[in-house]
Amino acid sequence: MKLISRSLEKLSGRRSDIGQFLRFSAVGTANFFLDYLVYIGLTRGFAFWGRHIVLATTASFIAGVTSSFFLNTFWTFRRGSAGWHRRAGKFFAVATGGLALNALILYVLTGLGVYDLLAKLAATAIVLVWNFYFQKKWTFRL
Repeated sequence: MKLISRSLEKLSGRRSDIGQFLRFSAVGTANFFLDYLVYIGLTRGFAFWGRHIVLATTASFIAGVTSSFFLNTFWTFRRGSAGWHRRAGKFFAVATGGLALNALILYVLTGLGVYDLLAKLAATAIVLVWNFYFQKKWTFRL
């Protein structure tokens, strides 16, 4: 009986992890589109931003990560508002690390001759796992 109980606990824990990963992925997808829409809106709608695309991509990244923080806080990991300010710094640090890792992977793979869109896809998949792991274990301490 104890063996069955432990097995069910492990299985339910994995279901929770899978559910969190799926919600995390859905939030990431939504924020991918938010990031690109903000970027396109800024660079195509305003001459200043069109001339300063690095600033525009920084602004769109911040918009996406901010949205991601709140959606992941309240939906993915179901944390309340208590302590949000402590989690925010960690969340942005992990997201910035993910951005750097993404850029590194893209740089290395394209340097090896991999088509840029395939390299970006591979980088995105790797960084998705990176972000989920560190947000769950460090930022949200679950």
